[in-house]
Amino acid sequence: MKIKRSLLALVSLTILATFAPAICAQGSTWDPHHTWVFMVGMVEWKDKESFDSFPADNRKDLVLLDTFKKRGVPNSQIVYLADKAAPTAVVEQRFTDFLKRPGPNDWIIVYFEGHGYKTDDTNIPYLATYDVDDNILGWKFRSIPDNIDKFFRGDHAMIMLDDCYSGSMAGAVKAVKRRVSFAVFASSAASKESTGNWTFTEALINGFDGTSYADLNHDGVITLREMADNAQQDMLFGEEQISTTAFTGDFDPNTVIATSQRPATPRIGQRVEAYSTSDSDWYRGFIVADRGTEAKVHYYGYEKADEEWIANNHIRVPHSDSPFKVGDRVEISYKNQWYKGRVLDIKGGSHYVSYDGYDTDENEWVPTKRIRKLTK
Repeated sequence: MKIKRSLLALVSLTILATFAPAICAQGSTWDPHHTWVFMVGMVEWKDKESFDSFPADNRKDLVLLDTFKKRGVPNSQIVYLADKAAPTAVVEQRFTDFLKRPGPNDWIIVYFEGHGYKTDDTNIPYLATYDVDDNILGWKFRSIPDNIDKFFRGDHAMIMLDDCYSGSMAGAVKAVKRRVSFAVFASSAASKESTGNWTFTEALINGFDGTSYADLNHDGVITLREMADNAQQDMLFGEEQISTTAFTGDFDPNTVIATSQRPATPRIGQRVEAYSTSDSDWYRGFIVADRGTEAKVHYYGYEKADEEWIANNHIRVPHSDSPFKVGDRVEISYKNQWYKGRVLDIKGGSHYVSYDGYDTDENEWVPTKRIRKLTK
C-alpha cells in the first residue's frame, strides 16, 4: 500500500483470542477452532481531507482474515466491520459486546487496520474510526487493554499493530497491573511513524499460514517468537524500521501457531536486493523460490503478482552498515522540511534521532533516506 507520509498513520491492530492451548514440547499450541476474532478494516473516512483513502484492491486485512478462516476459525466467532460501518460509537459498543462472548478459558483476536495518530495537545494515540473529527477522536489505544481487562473473562490476549507509534501499545499494556496476560507485536517504536506498506501485516500472515521461511530454525513449527523475529527482520531490512515486541504475565512466546514444510533450498527466505529489468532499478525483497541459476523474489511493498524470476548475477546481499555514526550531527527530513539534530542510536538502516530545540518526546527512529550529514 502506498500512502502519503503524515502524522496520521497506517494502523493495523490485532488482538488474538483463542481457546486455552495444550502444552507441547515447544510451548503452548494455538487452537483456531476455539478462536474469537474482532476485526475493523478501514480504507476510507468521512473526513477525506484529513484522512487519505487507501487502495481497496491492495488491502491485506482481508487476507489475514481469510488466513484465520482457512486455519479453522468459525464464522460465527468473527466480527468484521469496515469503513462506513465502523464509526467510533459502533466500534466501541460492538467491541464491548464481543469481549463478553468468549469463555474464561478462551483467548481473543482483535484486528484494526487504517489510520492512527497522536493528539497535538496531549500526545495520546488513537485509531481513526470512520467518523473521526475535531470532536470525535476515535478509538483510544489505552482503552483496548483496559476494556479487555474489564469485560473479557479469559486471561490471554495478543495485540498486533502495523501503524505509526504502534510501540505505544507495549506501554499501554504495562501501564497498570493487569489480570490479562498480553503479547504485543508492533511494526514501529512508540515514537516512530510507520511505513505505508503492508510489510508487517504480511509477516503476520506468513506466520499464521505456516509459510516455510517464517520457520526460522527449520524445526517444522512456527512460534509467536519466530513470527515476531521474522517480522522484525523484514521491517529492519525492507523498511529500515524498528519493530516492537512485548510479552506480559505468563504469556508464552513459544506458543506454536502453525506447522511448516522445510524450505526446498537454503536460499528460501533470504533477504536480498534484486535488479528488476522491467524498470532498471534495485529493489529489496526476499527469495520465495529457487531454480539454481535464478530465484523468484517477493518485493517489499508489492503484490504477489509482482514477484519476478531474477538471474543470480542480478541478486545481491547488501551491506547493512549505516553511513552515519552515533553522535553525528545531521539534518532530518520531516514533512518536506529539514531540521537539525543528532543521531543517538543506530540499528541496521534505522536511526534514533533528536531534534535541536525540541523535547525528547519528539525523538524518533528514521530511515537512512530521511537524514543527511549536517553541512556547515
